[in-house]
Amino acid sequence: MRKHPRPARRRAGALTLLSALAFTSAGVSPAAAHSPGPIDYVALGDSYASGFGARPDGSSVDSYGYCGQSPLGLPGLLDARRKVELVGNATCAGALASFVPGGAVDLPEQVAALQSADVLNKRTDLVTVSAGGNDVGFGAVATACFGPESLCTLAIRNTEETLLPDLDDLLESLYEQIDDAAPKATVVVTGYPHLFSPELGRLGPLSANAVRFNAATDAVNAVIEETAEDEGFIYVDTVGKFTGHGIGSPEPWIKFSGQSEFDDLHPNAKGYELGYLAAVQEQVDLTRPGKVGRN
Repeated sequence: MRKHPRPARRRAGALTLLSALAFTSAGVSPAAAHSPGPIDYVALGDSYASGFGARPDGSSVDSYGYCGQSPLGLPGLLDARRKVELVGNATCAGALASFVPGGAVDLPEQVAALQSADVLNKRTDLVTVSAGGNDVGFGAVATACFGPESLCTLAIRNTEETLLPDLDDLLESLYEQIDDAAPKATVVVTGYPHLFSPELGRLGPLSANAVRFNAATDAVNAVIEETAEDEGFIYVDTVGKFTGHGIGSPEPWIKFSGQSEFDDLHPNAKGYELGYLAAVQEQVDLTRPGKVGRN
């Protein structure tokens, strides 16, 4: 039940048959929808959902699966629990909450493809979602904040003035699409962690920018939280778990090579396990076969 009812909006257009078949060929099939797992689980989202940053073999950039998926990300970690069965993982690095032709498989496409494959449906018990960061230029702003303070400030201001105001509408449309596709599912929406730990005083001249970027992350998370809770979804904050484990800390849970590797600025294996998984388990009861709810 919404706290603040809003006008209905036009949903994203349906996938073409070719797109749906391409998605199915990536490992999602109708047969998987009837998995014997007690909790029927589907994962949707961007690179923070796919496990980007946690290379399966610890070294090779070629070790990621389809769309940058890693078994060390949240979907794989939840699937490893005895009472959870991952029947569909549509997560894709670079995905947007809105549909834009070309590029990554955006979340509206993920939902539509899983529906077409009869993987996301009224039998689905649990859905996890990470979305919104790419829609507000998360990566570009982070890159800018490794430069001069003026460039970081300008990038954040541009995001706050031109992109952030539209985020709640984009997320609302996406969340309604998910709710229509899986009306009985418990939907868990994860926020983004702070990438930096300037409070530990190890970032030198970047500390001021790190504080600005973390504050911008909080602004994005606030929109995600409000929109998710308006839809009746469970919002899971990850900032608390990552405190003291950002870039600049003695034990960072954020991958940062210093060499601009394409999976930098994402959680590493510890970040997904001790940050994301731990945060979800604190908020969501996954102990009852076939039933998921708040702790």
